Amino acid sequence: PTGWCTWYYFYGENTADDVLGNVEATARYDLPLDVVLLDDGYQTAIGDWFSIDAGKFPAGVEPVARAVRETGHRLGIWIAPFGAAADSQLFTAHPDWFLRDEAGDPVVGWIHWGTDCYALDCTHPQALAWLGETCRRMRTEWGVEFFKIDFIFAAAHPGCRHDPTATRAQALRRGVEAIRAAIGDDAFLLGCGAPLGVCVGLVDGMRVGPDVDPNWHPIWRHDLSMQSTENALRNAVTRAPFHGRLWVNDPDCLLVRQRGPDMDLVLNEMRTLAAVVALLGGVTIDSDHLPAIRPGRLKYLRQALPPTGVSARPLDLFKNELPRLLVLPIVRDWGQWWVAGVVNWNDRTTETTVRLSELGLPPGRYHVYHYWRHRYLGVTDERVTVRRHQPHETAVLLFKPVSEYPDLLTTTFHVCQGAVEVVDVRRSVSDARCPTSAGRSPISDFRLQAVLKKEGQQFGEVLFTVPEGWRAEEARVDGVSRSPRSVAPGVVALGLTLEGRAEVEVAFARG
Repeated sequence: PTGWCTWYYFYGENTADDVLGNVEATARYDLPLDVVLLDDGYQTAIGDWFSIDAGKFPAGVEPVARAVRETGHRLGIWIAPFGAAADSQLFTAHPDWFLRDEAGDPVVGWIHWGTDCYALDCTHPQALAWLGETCRRMRTEWGVEFFKIDFIFAAAHPGCRHDPTATRAQALRRGVEAIRAAIGDDAFLLGCGAPLGVCVGLVDGMRVGPDVDPNWHPIWRHDLSMQSTENALRNAVTRAPFHGRLWVNDPDCLLVRQRGPDMDLVLNEMRTLAAVVALLGGVTIDSDHLPAIRPGRLKYLRQALPPTGVSARPLDLFKNELPRLLVLPIVRDWGQWWVAGVVNWNDRTTETTVRLSELGLPPGRYHVYHYWRHRYLGVTDERVTVRRHQPHETAVLLFKPVSEYPDLLTTTFHVCQGAVEVVDVRRSVSDARCPTSAGRSPISDFRLQAVLKKEGQQFGEVLFTVPEGWRAEEARVDGVSRSPRSVAPGVVALGLTLEGRAEVEVAFARG
């Protein structure tokens, strides 16, 4: 899934107008975002999910939900189903639905913005019935199609339960089963704050790390569970093998807005977040204030959309605590290439050398392209060096086998460089004979046609390799003649605005 989320800009202070303003911005900027996720803050208290904060949503959630659906988006909702605030109507009315300690006091599941939230007993039949009815109402009355269930570890706290024979894991799973049954298989269920294994087979997606944050390091540097971009990515990378096997991994939200009072990530850190999320291929949700983003920053969001659905592999998972090498092999009918993410987790600039054997590439000669720097690095058969590899920078490198013929090298429309936006590449060769002083010699004409498809509107480039002895003769974009631009010896590029679909054709000749 793709989408936009209220949390990491508004932190629960958003109004209905804020939500609708961002929905309008997705249309104005032609952003291919599907889900609009209404996160924490719409309710008056944890547990009272239909008691809506009138100061933020004066007409309730329904008008916002209707407007979201009318614009073609799916509505998502955040809910912390396995807890209730101490001052909530739910806890006041049904104190017997909650876990108790040996002294008979309610068990605190977590503290939410200074308020104790008590843990729901998911073995209590009435509590389970309430869970199902709550989610069923959201599904039918609000039209929610994407449920983010958070703090679900609370159901597994130690305590006295209605069913004393149930293990803590069984109790939590009963709660998730009740939600799954209520919303149906056609709604997307995203787990968050969960003991992971208990939810296998029930959730569609799972947050696999702590919260992202508009800061790189956590405030307490050695707390690996504290919110920060570094910690979110650390866990997303190390848990990458879960993706597509247990569920769709959710690395948490993208933040691409410009640096300012509410954003402390420098450019390389923001690019690393975008690159790793794109390479991991899972849930891709942005959480910026879209009406206020500069166009130059929106391009990074577009370059991470849509997700490939396939995760890159962390290659040094058992060698480095922070894996620095990710590789995504891509195979299509028209070719094969590899996209690698090389992460500098250090706080200092360094020089990083990567051997092709480390990446698992077959022996051979490869073109190398540095995505963020828009730089062709030449041909290698052994290693590549990233010079001035800056702090917290991810060098996204494409490796394409060298061909004796001209070839599509890459595009700049997506971090994965052809994996989602290039849908077909066609090659044609024609030979003719012409007289020369030495007799008759062959002249080969070679044509490449690349078909691109991608939702939204985006400017970028398509790059081609031109082997020695060849030249680019002419080019067309959607039938309109264009002049290829030389960007490096043996490489030409065509710039274009991709609006849904484009066909790029380049004719090459020997000599």
